[in-house]
Amino acid sequence: MKLPPDYLIITAIMMIALVLPLNLIAHQPFHHDEALYATWALRIISGQDVWLAHTAIDKPPLFIYTLAFTFKLLGATEITARLPSLVASMLTVMLTYQLGRAWYNRATGMLAAWLVTLSPFTVMLGSTALTDPMLVMFVLASCLMVTKQHPLAAGVCMGLALATKQQGLFFLPLIVACYGLTIPSSQYKRPYRFWKPIRSKLTNHASRFTLSFMAIILLIFTWDIHRAPMPSFLTYSATNYGGLHFDINGAAERGRGFIELLQYSTALPNLNLISLLGIMLFLVISTLRNSSTGLSLCHVSKPQLYMDWLLFLFCALFLLGHALVSFQVWDRYLLGLIPLLALLMARLWLMPYLWLKNNGVRTFRFAPSKPKGLHSNYRLHLFYYVILITWLSYLLWLPVQDAVQGRYPLGSHSQALQGIEQIVAYLQGHVGAQNTLYHHWLGTYWRFYLWNYPYDLQYWDTPQMLANKAKPGHFIAFPTWVSDTEARLALAQKGLYLHEVTRAYNERGGPSIILYRLEMRTGLAK
Repeated sequence: MKLPPDYLIITAIMMIALVLPLNLIAHQPFHHDEALYATWALRIISGQDVWLAHTAIDKPPLFIYTLAFTFKLLGATEITARLPSLVASMLTVMLTYQLGRAWYNRATGMLAAWLVTLSPFTVMLGSTALTDPMLVMFVLASCLMVTKQHPLAAGVCMGLALATKQQGLFFLPLIVACYGLTIPSSQYKRPYRFWKPIRSKLTNHASRFTLSFMAIILLIFTWDIHRAPMPSFLTYSATNYGGLHFDINGAAERGRGFIELLQYSTALPNLNLISLLGIMLFLVISTLRNSSTGLSLCHVSKPQLYMDWLLFLFCALFLLGHALVSFQVWDRYLLGLIPLLALLMARLWLMPYLWLKNNGVRTFRFAPSKPKGLHSNYRLHLFYYVILITWLSYLLWLPVQDAVQGRYPLGSHSQALQGIEQIVAYLQGHVGAQNTLYHHWLGTYWRFYLWNYPYDLQYWDTPQMLANKAKPGHFIAFPTWVSDTEARLALAQKGLYLHEVTRAYNERGGPSIILYRLEMRTGLAK
């Protein structure tokens, strides 16, 4: 069976989304949290702690067990740890297209999918072993199932989002709001009857959505209870995070931080500003046009207008909520907004065609004669669409190149630890197992990279603590972005000094990590 052209195109776009992050997957070192999740997965597949009943964790189980399954199937490496996020990002592109097609039309869905693919957020977070790409995939899948009026599947997808990361709860209002906007368009012809079908649909579908959603939640808490006496992942998450509370005093600073990160949705500040102002203008004019003011700049149906407002307001409130509450300003929190913003941008940049179409431009020709069976509006649409795609691709080409090279502060962005595998190779090849390695910044990394080559890892908090437990022959590593002066002074008081044995280098040829062996100072030692 021959696939329709749009499916061929979206398949090609998905393949591009699959290829773009490959450079980062292969060459970028683990982020701290990536190494942590990978170590949890190793504990599962090794049989040491299958239920994680002896491991303090702050995440629900789905992503961790997905990593464990991937490791079991393909081996435990940095690359295999990042494959689930890569696949999730590729599916997010497809889901963005499907949502754009269901909410608006094929052109909007295709353009939005292309914008998501070229976003530095997608490229750089899709190449990580972090939870957020899988979370976003399940949220969009739930939105799609709601739109297609499959409440059981929508509840399952939303439950799986929460099983991936507890922040999925923040997207539940979006899912609920989508229920009210999936009413047949004929219902919108009588505004005074608008709320009755909404209430009816919520009544009919909410029970099925809730049933499937709560079934997944029940499985999560059953697993969590089985881990006793370890604290619940929610309890440990709150403790580890430091608690969440309203913080009005820091709201402005956090808001600026999130907005600065969000500029990397395209990494083109001017395009972002023009798009934001254009979207706001588009919403206002569309609202006035549907209020029968006679404006004819554009015309959209009421269901589409309501969806436009929903996406815009959700993104605005999501940012406002993260600014008002004491969240860390982390890029991964914003990944779920990228498909929604891409849909709004697609709506904006397709508006000129809507104006041409709705203002009587119906005689456009590429050539003096029109080929048989080809409507002029189709040719106008195709011409405008090709020009638009070409223009946006040209603008985003340099940001995509920078994202592929890891030049933005997104995702792993761990260039400071490039070359850590060189230290690991030295320890395994020249030092041997069962040696003591002191750690302060790199403990999570050592637990993953030295998993099958056990070391006595001992944490030190202060230079004095290090000096009190240090002994000759033990090892310690310092990243080059921290100073070792205080540690050297504390060790000198115990008659010890740091003897460099090897160092790791980054791609630019500069040192990234230095490994030392503790030696007793003698009359000949300097």
